[in-house]
Amino acid sequence: MPERIDIMPAPYRSTLAGVSAAALLAALAGAPAHAQDAPAAPVAGTPQDAATQDSPADTAPAGVTDGAVEDIVVTGTRLGGGFSAPSPVSVVGTARLEQRGIANVADALNEVPAFRASNTPASGELNPNAGYVGGRILDLRGLGAVRTLTLVDGKRFVPSTTQATVDTNMIPSILLERAEVVTGGASAQYGSDAVAGVANLILNHRLEGIRATAQTGVTKYGDNGNVTIGLGAGTRIGDNVRFVIGGEYENSQGIGDCQARPFCRTEVLNFGRNPGYLALPANNILGDVRPSTVPFNGVTVPPTAAYSGRPTPLLRPIDGITFGPDGTPRRFQYGSLVNNLYMVGGEGEGRNAYFKDLYFSAPLERYAVTANVDWEVSPGLTFSLMGNYGHLTSSYSATVYRNPNFTIRNDNPFLPRSSDPSLDIPTLLAQGNLTSFQMGKGFVELGRPDITTNNDLYRIVASVKGTISSRFDWDAYYQYGRNEFRNDVTNHTITSRMLLALDAVRDPSGQIVCRVNADANPANNDPNCVAFNPFGQQSSQAARDYVTADGFQTNNTTQHVVAGNIRGKLFDLPAGAVAIAVGGEYRSDSVQGDADDLSRSLAFFSANGSRVSGKIEVVEGYVEGEIPILRGESFANELSISGAIRRTRYNRSSELAPSSDLSVTTYKYGAVYEPIPAIRFRATNSRDIRAPNVSELFGPTTAISGIVTDPSRGGAQTNPRIFSGSNPSLRPERADTFTAGVVLKPSGGFLGRFRASIDYYEIKVDDAIATLGQQNIATRCFEGLQSACDLIVRGADGSITQVTDVLQNVNEVINRGVDAEIEYRQPLGALGDVNFRLLTTYVKDFITVDAVGATNRAGQTGLRGGTPAGLPDLVLDGLVSWTLNNFTLNAHGRFINSGFYNAAFVGPEQDGYDQNLVNSSSTNAVPSRGYLDLLAQYKLDYGPDRSFTVFLGIDNVTNTMPPLNPGSHGTGNAIIFSPFGQTFKAGLRLNY
Repeated sequence: MPERIDIMPAPYRSTLAGVSAAALLAALAGAPAHAQDAPAAPVAGTPQDAATQDSPADTAPAGVTDGAVEDIVVTGTRLGGGFSAPSPVSVVGTARLEQRGIANVADALNEVPAFRASNTPASGELNPNAGYVGGRILDLRGLGAVRTLTLVDGKRFVPSTTQATVDTNMIPSILLERAEVVTGGASAQYGSDAVAGVANLILNHRLEGIRATAQTGVTKYGDNGNVTIGLGAGTRIGDNVRFVIGGEYENSQGIGDCQARPFCRTEVLNFGRNPGYLALPANNILGDVRPSTVPFNGVTVPPTAAYSGRPTPLLRPIDGITFGPDGTPRRFQYGSLVNNLYMVGGEGEGRNAYFKDLYFSAPLERYAVTANVDWEVSPGLTFSLMGNYGHLTSSYSATVYRNPNFTIRNDNPFLPRSSDPSLDIPTLLAQGNLTSFQMGKGFVELGRPDITTNNDLYRIVASVKGTISSRFDWDAYYQYGRNEFRNDVTNHTITSRMLLALDAVRDPSGQIVCRVNADANPANNDPNCVAFNPFGQQSSQAARDYVTADGFQTNNTTQHVVAGNIRGKLFDLPAGAVAIAVGGEYRSDSVQGDADDLSRSLAFFSANGSRVSGKIEVVEGYVEGEIPILRGESFANELSISGAIRRTRYNRSSELAPSSDLSVTTYKYGAVYEPIPAIRFRATNSRDIRAPNVSELFGPTTAISGIVTDPSRGGAQTNPRIFSGSNPSLRPERADTFTAGVVLKPSGGFLGRFRASIDYYEIKVDDAIATLGQQNIATRCFEGLQSACDLIVRGADGSITQVTDVLQNVNEVINRGVDAEIEYRQPLGALGDVNFRLLTTYVKDFITVDAVGATNRAGQTGLRGGTPAGLPDLVLDGLVSWTLNNFTLNAHGRFINSGFYNAAFVGPEQDGYDQNLVNSSSTNAVPSRGYLDLLAQYKLDYGPDRSFTVFLGIDNVTNTMPPLNPGSHGTGNAIIFSPFGQTFKAGLRLNY
């Protein structure tokens, strides 16, 4: 049975002060954090909150050895260094990666509470990007990776997926200087996709010497073993050329399917009551829930009507017969509760065809190389050339073929016999005057339907920057990028062939053949068909070969970008110079993809590929400015306003659909008010857009199977085919974003080592592009939305057999909340120093609005297939580092607040619960989770700028596992909660 579940707290926290207090308490209770060094004494490579800085010197690049300070353009604005942007900007530097023993910048960013780890090796298989699994793709605010713009050195990076998202695996983190994250809309400055914000990965262009790292790790269960090696080097060539090159290699074993973890072997799933039976809630979150109709050796199943009004089906003599591997009949051991998909208890422990072979974390191998040359032709002119290459190989599985209800006729020659009349199927058919019966089975004897993905990325950027005068400078670049992706599916089931092979008969000569080859209609013959024996696991190799085949999908993305910017100071006012930046950009993204003939016809049970053909050309221009109003006054140390506007023209074309053109305008304005140097207020308002990408407009249509609880039939569960894919009629999304916050940065004494910020954000996305989810469609149809009912196909018995869930412009998505950050550094004299940093995000609203009404998923920490994912309403992430001479001990804590499983359910711990309702659930609560990670490192200095560091660590010291709730892999939510368990890591770092 599942563990005791905590009662969910009130969905909203009453005050902002409550959030801050909770953050401080969590920090003291074991969720500590790393504090950045105070601005009074910056350390190269130590992250700083760029939004709180007063001068570019506070963000001096790591690796600078000559004391030079380069001009910094803070992410969130195109204006020059020194401007304190009104947009909240959070910074994660190399120090964070080192103190956590993390080798990839995305893994570090995903610990920032504002991110959701929805596209990682541990979660990508849940919703693969056209088969792209193993990637690390950033997702701010849980609004989807497509609404987070990822840049490298302020420039676009070639997408790795057809959704136009960037895989950070292709960027070697060994060269990372820092990552700046704008947690608010930035489309006016950077263009489409910056709805949730911008993640700008800034690389080290001034590295001198050698930087190397090697680390390995493994879980206490002996899996997810991984090795990562990185090497970077930089040098001067003469007085005016710098050359930097870096590469990274990673190999990870991954984690097997749900049975690889004890928490998942509890088999906590959602059991739906049978139609008309009201002694149970409609949904029941219980342990020991197992398939009732798809055991690996097959079982005879009763008709749909047998379940009505009962906790278990009314069995006929022919029903409930299963088989040994050799086909020997015996009675199936049902559980205490049984519906047409699942049962509670009974046989089949650990053998669930719905989740078999779905990786908890996908195995992968990757390598990436980046090289850059900067040539200072003259003091006012610099040329740069950067090249990138990355490769990723990963694996996951297509869904094992299963069928809970297929027909076997009475003349099937494979019918097993028994000396027991109650188990002898021919006898039972004759006694019941039946010509056929229904059977269900998970066809695991076919073997794993493996999918292997390969991705290669190539990118080259030529850029130039210079000065026009003492007040103006400029920059321009051209980028060419190409991404070549292919996945190969092996040993996957062809649905139509399986149905033909299961319908076997003897021909006049006595040979066992497929019925289509023995009937009176020669037009339907299939000479290749080989009859399939479904009883036990007796099918012949020839039959398996007939019903399975291999498939593939290719997607080749080509990107061209030409962009230029001019920035400078127009004229001076009493409070300072009026700054301006103007620029333009041309971008072309084209995707061409193909698939095998079987995939094109959606012949496979799942994981079908498709043709993809599309091109989007973008021409845009922008202007941004800042006007200082007051400076140095008794009531205003600083007051400034800023604004930006961008006009964009899109041309969308495809071989598969009509072309179209559209234009959009985005804008942003903000203000900074600093009454005294210790307090800064900031606010922004923006209109942002996200244009649909090539895949959303012209991409593939796929077919998978999924589980749906049908409220129209009293909560009956069914397993329909789900058709999803692109929509060439999609419109751009429009988002309005508002942020307002305060930064505290006192100086002098105890308070001089303290920094804090708190920001409110509100993002409203209109015409949001998304799928509704099959469960949402079924629920909305029941609630009276005819357009949802139009997407459903029902069988003769009224059960759902098919759902069409293509991308649409749904009405609105609203995300509101508060981000807070606290930093402190405390010298301890002879005992060293302690650095503290705490990050927290409180999500008040995460609302999806459709034609029926609004659904708030703030606090939804459960994950159910076919429904939109939610967000925890409160996440705390802290890091405390204690340094004594050359030794550092880092303690990292993370707290995820208690929440609820499904926004569509109502449990007894919630208002409005009524067991008779179709959305009732035995519980809808998810308990909180806290994690503690420890890492110790010892640094040996053996010369100027030369050091050798060894580190050892344990992640998840207490081996905390996800809450016992149903998940898309079986039990547990692997996106919000870690499925890894206790993990050991060790490594070396070298600077020379």
